[in-house]
Amino acid sequence: MYRTEWRPNLNNSASANMSKLSKAQTLEFFSTKLTTAYVLPQIVCTFEQWIENRDAIVHQVLQQLNPPYVVRSSAGDEDKHEQSLAGAYLSLLNVEATCDSLIKSVNEVFDSYQRQCPEDQVFIQSMLQQPDYAGVMFSQDPSTGAPYYIISVDQSGSTDSVTSGRDSEGSTYVIAHESVVSHIWLQQLIDLYKQLQPYYPDTALDIEFAIKDNLVYLFQVRPLQTRSLRDLPVAAYQLEQRCIYKKLHRLTQRHPYLLGATGLYGVMPDWNPAEIIGIKPKPLALSLYKELITDHIWAVQRFNYGYRDLRGFPLLLVLGGTPYIDIRVSFNSFVPSKLDADLAERLVNFYLNKLKQQPHLHDKVEFQVVYSCYSFDLQERLNELLDAGFSPTDLQKISSSLLELTNSIIADQSGVWQSDLKSIESLQQRQEQILNSDLNKLDKIYWLLEDCKRYGTLAFAGLARAGFIAVQLLNSMKGCGLLSETEHKQFLLSLNTVSSELVNDHETLDKQNFLNKYGHLRPGTYDILSARYDEAPELYFGSAQSGEYSQPGSREFSISLSRLNSLNQALQQAGFHVDAIALFNFIKKAIEAREYSKFVFTKSLSDTLVCIEQLGMQLGFSKTELAYTDIKDILKLHSTTLSAQETLHSSIQLGMNYHALCQWIKLPVLISDPADAACFQMLPGEPNFITSLSVTAPCCEADPYADLSGKIVFIEAADPGYDWLFSKHIAALVTQYGGCNSHMAIRAAELGIPAVIGAGERLYQYWKQASILQLDCHSKKVAVIQ
Repeated sequence: MYRTEWRPNLNNSASANMSKLSKAQTLEFFSTKLTTAYVLPQIVCTFEQWIENRDAIVHQVLQQLNPPYVVRSSAGDEDKHEQSLAGAYLSLLNVEATCDSLIKSVNEVFDSYQRQCPEDQVFIQSMLQQPDYAGVMFSQDPSTGAPYYIISVDQSGSTDSVTSGRDSEGSTYVIAHESVVSHIWLQQLIDLYKQLQPYYPDTALDIEFAIKDNLVYLFQVRPLQTRSLRDLPVAAYQLEQRCIYKKLHRLTQRHPYLLGATGLYGVMPDWNPAEIIGIKPKPLALSLYKELITDHIWAVQRFNYGYRDLRGFPLLLVLGGTPYIDIRVSFNSFVPSKLDADLAERLVNFYLNKLKQQPHLHDKVEFQVVYSCYSFDLQERLNELLDAGFSPTDLQKISSSLLELTNSIIADQSGVWQSDLKSIESLQQRQEQILNSDLNKLDKIYWLLEDCKRYGTLAFAGLARAGFIAVQLLNSMKGCGLLSETEHKQFLLSLNTVSSELVNDHETLDKQNFLNKYGHLRPGTYDILSARYDEAPELYFGSAQSGEYSQPGSREFSISLSRLNSLNQALQQAGFHVDAIALFNFIKKAIEAREYSKFVFTKSLSDTLVCIEQLGMQLGFSKTELAYTDIKDILKLHSTTLSAQETLHSSIQLGMNYHALCQWIKLPVLISDPADAACFQMLPGEPNFITSLSVTAPCCEADPYADLSGKIVFIEAADPGYDWLFSKHIAALVTQYGGCNSHMAIRAAELGIPAVIGAGERLYQYWKQASILQLDCHSKKVAVIQ
């Protein structure tokens, strides 16, 4: 039989000796060692043996192995500690039991090697048919080296969909080492790893497997290039894991001031921190977001707009360095204040249960889970409550309270959003006063942030709420046939937002005037390390003009008299206090005001970051170091005699240490049980498709130095600071995080750029690996072309 007979001596240096084995030799070795898994019988031949004895080898395969076959690569440079070359060479599945098929397949595999050496191998096995599970297991997080099993599995019966990158329907499980798993098959894989691990000490493993009829089959094991667990601060890591579990256990209990039986936590609902500051933000960005919005401001705004009083409840909590929205608190805040407590309690529990049962809605809660305003399709949406035990009277009460709340917000002259718009205008004046004053850096930081909260983010939060209601009303008009698809699109094109002004101004204004207006913007709004537009204009804009996206000379929206009459009739029947003209005015102004208010308040934030940088320079701290401080420590210096040098040094060290520790912590995007912190299944993405356009184009990441023209551009978060992309003639946009009501979604719709917002981690990574994608927003489909 053609197989390699040499066996290593593994008594002394197991890892070193295993690295000398080829892929085929490794499987042959473990075929007699494993008690937790099986290795399929194989026939191995070297390139030299194949050239000399091809017919005998083929005859041996046909006689000894059951068809169909898999012909697999085993080159001398595969699966080494230095490089794995995973997927670099060809392996062929379902090879027929004929001499010609085998000869052709083995030749193709050998031909796929960069160059054939006499010792290079190919091996042939019987093909495992229709396994129950097939996939790949990493013994550590490949990105960080963190102690988690990462198991990607396909249950379609395919044995290569995960490894080939074609898998878009499988599942990925993340399991902390030493945690308890509930699925037997997951425990079987962990047991397999534990049996393999002693042969690869201090080495992470990449294991290909299949499971059929409760039997595990080992297809391949190789070293995984990642950070060593020897770098893990074990005591601190274990303490943080325990603290996460205890905090979740405590927070999921009943609270006397909160509706809802249990807690729920996510990175995307409501003020979606994953989109704005990221999954693992540095301490300064995180603390600024909490200070300016999620600690207090958010609840004041909701109360001012007629919702339940949640003042005193922080919206955001931090677990292992990851910012989570307290979804139970968020759901409470979307209940109209005038709804009676019993009905409100049942409604919040309904929201919580729906999201638990349909976790893919975690980035769409305001559109598909909660009822936060009145819309033309509300009555139809409310019908799902009947199946959950609500009465028709309950539905009427909910509808009436939402109608009253919505009427008070959209009122043409007296709506609360009008006063928010005036606050934003006041903020612009106050910004200049502070920046032009003789105040020292600490005082400027304090007052820029105080004004930003009082006149900026509080107003922005309100205008964002008005903007959401505007979008909800506009979409429901289209959904109910009160507005056609064409009219809906024309209305969006009639909007005059900061985004459209930026594109036009980039073409018409000279460089200095353009930067005077837009220079404060940063792609990472809260990140001191993210360069402002005026700090690196060539980075974001270069010398290219944005003519491809210049707006038409006239973008006026018009609508027929008969359509207006139908809308007025629908408004009157629903109980709205405005007519169609007033409603369109509100929708237009609210959407534009939302973008404008963010543009204004981010100047206060951006200038604050400049002042922090200048203060740090005076004290000998770099911008990189300052990213790890906490804004509360800086603000303490305004009202105390603490040493600025010592306070910042201590804050930076604490922030650096905790941020470094948190890189080892991996958590799900949605937590419904404390146990989820240690063992969870990643959510499949359900993206938000923007526009109804279709495009086929090459893919690339958002590199300001690259030529992005005509490309489908990938960015992790749908942060509006990436507006510079729209001046680069991009074909389309794909983001990992972001909701259908995010800023980038609004801007993509306005500019008529096809986009997939919030693809989710798995689909985002899958699509990003493609060379060419077809993005069909109308059919809500993305296809890998190449």
